[in-house]
Amino acid sequence: MGQVVLSGDELVCILAVNARIPDQVSGIETDGEEIRLQVATPLPILRSIPVRVRFVGFEQGQVVLQLVTNRLIDKFDWLVDKMLASLKIEDYGGRWEYPRLYVDVNRWLQERVRGVRIAEMAFQDGHFHITTSHSASGLPGAAEDAAPSCQTGQP
Repeated sequence: MGQVVLSGDELVCILAVNARIPDQVSGIETDGEEIRLQVATPLPILRSIPVRVRFVGFEQGQVVLQLVTNRLIDKFDWLVDKMLASLKIEDYGGRWEYPRLYVDVNRWLQERVRGVRIAEMAFQDGHFHITTSHSASGLPGAAEDAAPSCQTGQP
């Protein structure tokens, strides 16, 4: 088990360099408990929508985010649905249930780092606190259903 503490800026940078931010998203700024950004729309009369993203929690390996737009845009939830459809969030391990976005971070992590998964995530004092766990299934000679362990047989 390990713990990683990241600021909002650090997390956004990590997502950006790993191409985990859709092309339609721009103008990303972190501000305490929120991340502010612009999302391009497929509509010519409304080129982008300002969105604030708030961390809500971590459930069953998924980060839960709440997307907040202005009251006028909230009246047109079909527009938000259309905007999010253009983002293809499922390609990024996401699922949309208005007004929340669920992101399966462990699916993405397992594609890059075997044997590590995120067990818990919290947002406190302007930082994301990420607790990881690991399993022996990635170790040579380990059984597929082995209990989580870090024993490698070395003294």
